[in-house]
Amino acid sequence: MLKYKRPIILFMVDGVEGLSHRDMTLIQEINNLALPMILCVNKVDLLDEKHQKLLVAKTKAMMDFAKYVHVFPISAKTKKGIKEIFTVLSNVKKEAEKRIDTSELNDIVGKEFISRPPRFPKNKVCKILYITQIDINAPTFIAFVNHKTRANFAFKRWLENTIRIHFGFMGTPLVIRFKERQDSRLEKRDEEKNEDQDEKIVTKKEAYGHRTKKKEAK
Repeated sequence: MLKYKRPIILFMVDGVEGLSHRDMTLIQEINNLALPMILCVNKVDLLDEKHQKLLVAKTKAMMDFAKYVHVFPISAKTKKGIKEIFTVLSNVKKEAEKRIDTSELNDIVGKEFISRPPRFPKNKVCKILYITQIDINAPTFIAFVNHKTRANFAFKRWLENTIRIHFGFMGTPLVIRFKERQDSRLEKRDEEKNEDQDEKIVTKKEAYGHRTKKKEAK
């Protein structure tokens, strides 16, 4: 039986012309598919070192929606960067297949939430109760939160940046999903509240039964 393997995309653009509108559309589609990608900027032999750096910087700026993509200058004519790209491919493959220990992940995210907290509208904080990686290639994470509706784009970006700062994942997109779950402390408080209510109901029933017996006795 044939087994599908997720490819690593080598996306090549003309270094002289730069990224076109069509290039950006295709890159966004690849990003939506969560496929690892390396952006190869060809024809750098036609540019001096200063303009090569400017080209790479400009290309990275245009890739703000996919900052994980490695921009790699090459020259098909002079073979510059051709050998090195295989090392980059190997590294990207390893990053895409990386799995993070759940305990370490929760420890890092918890500390970052205190030292470098994400911003939320007043009284609309989204708290991460637990996070775990459930898959590799593409690395997929599920974060259990107290209010899923409050997990906005900025919060997702903060979480992705936190994971990348501490664990890398160069060249590969991250899939982050949110699932709502009540805080265990709140669950315990609700259980205690329900128990108190049940006790009050039983007490009322017993009192009512006692009064009924008295009336029947009379």
